[in-house]
Amino acid sequence: MKDRIRFVVLIATVGVWMGGDLLACGDKFLRVGRSTRFKGYASVHPSSILVYAPRWTPRGITEFERILKRGGHKPVTVTNSAAMAQAFAGARYDVVITNYSDAATVTRELDGLSSKPALLPLVYKASKSQVAAAAATYQCLLKPEKMTSFQALEEIDKLIESRLKSSTVSSSTR
Repeated sequence: MKDRIRFVVLIATVGVWMGGDLLACGDKFLRVGRSTRFKGYASVHPSSILVYAPRWTPRGITEFERILKRGGHKPVTVTNSAAMAQAFAGARYDVVITNYSDAATVTRELDGLSSKPALLPLVYKASKSQVAAAAATYQCLLKPEKMTSFQALEEIDKLIESRLKSSTVSSSTR
C-alpha cells in the first residue's frame, strides 16, 4: 500500500513539474534561431562582426562579445581608429557595430573599402530626437536599455537578412 502511495505521489510530482512543458502549444518553435527552452540563440546568419568601441568599458566589451559569440558570430573589438583601419586591412567583416555618435567616423572608414560591411549603430541612453534621427538614417538599431540579448541578436540577423535580399535583388536585375 505504501509503495502505491509513493508511486502516485511521484507521478503527481512529475506531472506538476512537467505540466508547463506538457501543455505548451509549440509557438516556441516559430521563432527562428531560438532554442526550445529559450536558453540560447543560434544565429540564422553567423557573421564576422567588427565592434568599434572607443568609449566602452572593458566589462561592457567582454559581455557584448560573449553575447555575440553565444549567438554564433565571430566578433573582433577595436577601441581606436588606427586599430579599426588595421582590422579592415587584415580581414573582411559583414557587420560593423558602433555607438551612434561614432557612426560618422566608421562611415568614413567604410567608404574606402571595396567590401562594404553593414553598419549597425548602437543607441545608448539617447534622447528621443537622437533615436528618431538614427532610425531615419539606419534601417536597424541596437538599443541596449530596451532590448534583451536575444532581441539584439535578432536585430543583427534582420540586418544581414535585408542585405542578403538586397544583394539578391541587385544581382538578378543585372
